[in-house]
Amino acid sequence: MNRTLLHCAVLALAAGSFPAAGWPQPPTANARQWLERMIQATQTLNYEGTFVYVQGPYIEAMHIVHSGGNDHERQRLISLSGPLREVVVANNSVICLSPERQATVAGSDYPRSPFPVSIPSELGQLESHYEFTVLGEDRVAGLDTQMIAIRPKDTWRFGYRLWLDRRNGMVLRSALLDDKDHPVEQLMFTDFQLKPHIDEAEFKTPTAPLETQLPPGSPSGGNAKAATGEPVTQSEWRIGQMPEGFIKALHNRFVKTPGHRQTEHLVFADGLATISVFLEKLDGAPALLQGASQLGSMNAFGMTLDGYQILVVGEVPAATVKRIADSIQHTGGVAKP
Repeated sequence: MNRTLLHCAVLALAAGSFPAAGWPQPPTANARQWLERMIQATQTLNYEGTFVYVQGPYIEAMHIVHSGGNDHERQRLISLSGPLREVVVANNSVICLSPERQATVAGSDYPRSPFPVSIPSELGQLESHYEFTVLGEDRVAGLDTQMIAIRPKDTWRFGYRLWLDRRNGMVLRSALLDDKDHPVEQLMFTDFQLKPHIDEAEFKTPTAPLETQLPPGSPSGGNAKAATGEPVTQSEWRIGQMPEGFIKALHNRFVKTPGHRQTEHLVFADGLATISVFLEKLDGAPALLQGASQLGSMNAFGMTLDGYQILVVGEVPAATVKRIADSIQHTGGVAKP
């Protein structure tokens, strides 16, 4: 994956909803009540701010505008460092803009997460595999926050620490933690402002994606719509062993470019963590990845089997993606997945 698309993917991952709203909360609220408050607030808050996102050695500064509403959420992210990039989430689609291209992905085909951490509305889905704890108080962006920990009960997933605005439950800082409680990914607001209203014009995308930003002599921007894929009803592949709690959320086939080989894509989720499995016939081409690779919180493990590239990627520990890759079996015949 080239760096431009990687940056776009990072921005798009961050392009879901966000948390918070202004409901009074007793100071004795337990961790579950704080998370319920955050979830309730996710769809209602209007805000604008600047945050810093750190993933491994990479640091991004971003500006965000968010308009709340149960049926009309809008969000725009603009990079403030590195190449100019934008992500707009509106009308059930994610639009990633850069000087080179514009990619639009329908919401039903893009398994995105609320930003910065996706928490299901039914917290009972998580309690079998995570525990919630109230920690101390802190300050972020000049605002008083309550710290909440989400700790895994096994070694197959990461934990989280959240800093919630005590006024409204807004996530002002988050950290994804490994098994030693060391951060592998962090996000923190440096400026945050609640807004009574956000104008819809903030979320309109240009006809030509950022073409006015191109220097003289640069090629004009393109417009590429991402392949949506087709649901898989029969497959030659079987995932032998997933960590407990991970449920299959997606199983598609897609072609990245016309004439290219088909790729089979599976997505598994436990409510917080998401894991993708990619299966692609090599037809003599070199393997994309053999062995382990890591970018910040994202671990990957690649191997070849029967002339296919197997790639498992997720925001989970390295041992988790390797375990899944080692369990994949090629049945040699078509069967229901």
